[in-house]
Amino acid sequence: MTFHPIPTSATTSDWLTARDTSAPPPLYLRHTNRNYWFEYIDSLRTMYAQINAVANAGDETMAAFCSRLFATTDSVAAERLVIDLRLNNSGDNTLNRPCVHDLIRATRVNQSGKLFVIIGRLTFSAAMSLAVDIERNSPAIFVGEPTGASPNHFGETRVLKLPRSGITVLHSTLYWQSSDPRDTRPWIAPSIRAELSSDDYRLNRDPALEAISAIIRGK
Repeated sequence: MTFHPIPTSATTSDWLTARDTSAPPPLYLRHTNRNYWFEYIDSLRTMYAQINAVANAGDETMAAFCSRLFATTDSVAAERLVIDLRLNNSGDNTLNRPCVHDLIRATRVNQSGKLFVIIGRLTFSAAMSLAVDIERNSPAIFVGEPTGASPNHFGETRVLKLPRSGITVLHSTLYWQSSDPRDTRPWIAPSIRAELSSDDYRLNRDPALEAISAIIRGK
């Protein structure tokens, strides 16, 4: 059998998926096309916010989103906040600062045992910088899998097309020292490890949010 590549512009709408699509997707897969969104989980008295890209959306800047997120968190008297960065692999890290400032001022949830950050193998680039900023400025509990980059990392990719093969190569042009210069960790490791297995994906389970729920319920 011979396999042939398809162009990156090709549609994936007819691809098969291992996930059981007869059931609703888990929370973290419901709005993957949005840069950011949030939803209050009443049963846990917890606000869940997913940031999939460190980039302004067409109808709302990231700074405005974060302001709205923390204002809503206060208005519904949420006892905890979960920030999900596991699918976030790019963006503009200069947009992180207003969100971090809002988090520092969010005394309701910026406390030990009340703030959780879900990370994973796709947490990379500008999202990595955001994870470092949250780690530095809060007592957040990190849950999930190790991040896809180190706290200090290379970024700002440029495109280079090789003249003979025609292959397109992306290469980094800047070194971002987001953490202490002595920080040589290859990643941010979660305090609570919750790896996603193929069975979890197939059965629409989310081990990371399940782990957080167990902590909240004291199980």
